[in-house]
Amino acid sequence: MTRIACAAVLLLCAGCHSGADARREAEALINTDRAWSQVASAGTNADSVVTFWSENASVAMPSAPVVRGKNALRSMVVSSFAAPGFHISWTPESAVVSKSGDLGYTTGRNEISVPDAAGKVTKIVGRYLTVWRRESDGRWRCVEDYSTPGPAETPPRT
Repeated sequence: MTRIACAAVLLLCAGCHSGADARREAEALINTDRAWSQVASAGTNADSVVTFWSENASVAMPSAPVVRGKNALRSMVVSSFAAPGFHISWTPESAVVSKSGDLGYTTGRNEISVPDAAGKVTKIVGRYLTVWRRESDGRWRCVEDYSTPGPAETPPRT
């Protein structure tokens, strides 16, 4: 699956916008990702979170089955918000938009706090790659979302 994600990213990069349009489109996409993070981080409105996914979107998280389709994604969000101690946030770091302007991706860091079977809340720090498609209404919507845990960033040596 990682090879498929890497191939998709390389294909997107090969056809990236150039110049001012590229910067403007990438900024619009990263702002969409930031807005989505704010809505999800609030943890109060599953329907608002779900509007950022396409109808057939997929989410792949470590040690979990892939979740596909808006109805399944909504159920995932509702159950996550209901879990005591659950919290999610992410910070987009980069965005790239294809030359055609209808596909793009964002990358960044994420933090997810989840309760284990005993109720102890654990914070998982990781990285993500989200593939976006501009839909017919002009909005960017997530079509593929991949997350992987990673070590917390360490300060540079002095």
